[in-house]
Amino acid sequence: MRRKYKILFIIGLSVLLTYFIYFFNLEHKVYLVAIGDGIASGETTFNIDGISYNDYLKEYFEGKHLLKNYNQSYAYKNYKISNLINDLNNNKTKPKSKLNVKQIIHKATILTIGIGEEELVKLAMTNDLTKEVLDDYLKKYDVMLAMLKEITEAKIMLVSFYENSYLDKSNVIILNAELNNLALKYDCSFINISDLIVGNDYFLNSKSYYFNYKGHQEIANMLIHSI
Repeated sequence: MRRKYKILFIIGLSVLLTYFIYFFNLEHKVYLVAIGDGIASGETTFNIDGISYNDYLKEYFEGKHLLKNYNQSYAYKNYKISNLINDLNNNKTKPKSKLNVKQIIHKATILTIGIGEEELVKLAMTNDLTKEVLDDYLKKYDVMLAMLKEITEAKIMLVSFYENSYLDKSNVIILNAELNNLALKYDCSFINISDLIVGNDYFLNSKSYYFNYKGHQEIANMLIHSI
């Protein structure tokens, strides 16, 4: 009888340990949320989304069996900070989505922000990228981060700006210095990808400011190393 009870005890203990391990892992899985413009969504010169650095980050967590959920509803071409602020103020819900924007962000454990490069490039194309415009843009970035910090306790990762055929080095240095200050102010991680411009291997072509898969893989690696 003692042997029987011992076996039952061992079985019961194993079941209990399995139960705790399962729920421990469940609680520590990643809810990944991506916010940004066409660069964050993997936009290409063919006007379609390819695989982005956020997608590679998702694949990384999937490979580690650590992904709980992935949401990139608010990462798409021409999405601006002003759009995000407006969506947050109105607590927007996307069509077919069960959650509104604040609920999505609140659930995040990792939140990547890669927004503004497209917007500023287009302003630079029309010679409208003045100091006043840059200052106003950085003020909006500050407002955005303040709003996000009120909603979520997620690890927020800010992807930097980078030099390209349209956005010159001097503006990128100013933007990234201020973005790094904002990262410190709001306890975010600052991911400086500006060194990627040293070679054209990371871009779809020499005139494009959109990355190819190599560029997105490299950014994903930088994000992974910062987690």
